[in-house]
Amino acid sequence: MQAQVSAGRQGGYLCLASSLILNERPLPIRFFYKEEAQHANDTGFRFYSGFETDDFLMEEDAACVAPLDCMERLDPSIVELLAISEVGSVWERLPNSNDWVEVFDYEIPD
Repeated sequence: MQAQVSAGRQGGYLCLASSLILNERPLPIRFFYKEEAQHANDTGFRFYSGFETDDFLMEEDAACVAPLDCMERLDPSIVELLAISEVGSVWERLPNSNDWVEVFDYEIPD
């Protein structure tokens, strides 16, 4: 399993995650994507609960830098997806489901 995780990281080990996922009463990960890494330690992965509003995302503490393995521990179902995700990959968990589906009509923000 370690080889899969390393393949998904492509050299980095950090990600950005919504503070709604990492707070005292965390919401589950329901949406994530991979963009170009911003620095050598960045994996490019960005994680959200799906309950973030535009106003929330503008707040200073809306996102947290976290180790990618923290996200894997929060939701082990993402481990295989991380290993196969390339830059531009987008994944969403369907409502009332534990299944992940790849999203093709979402434009990753700049």
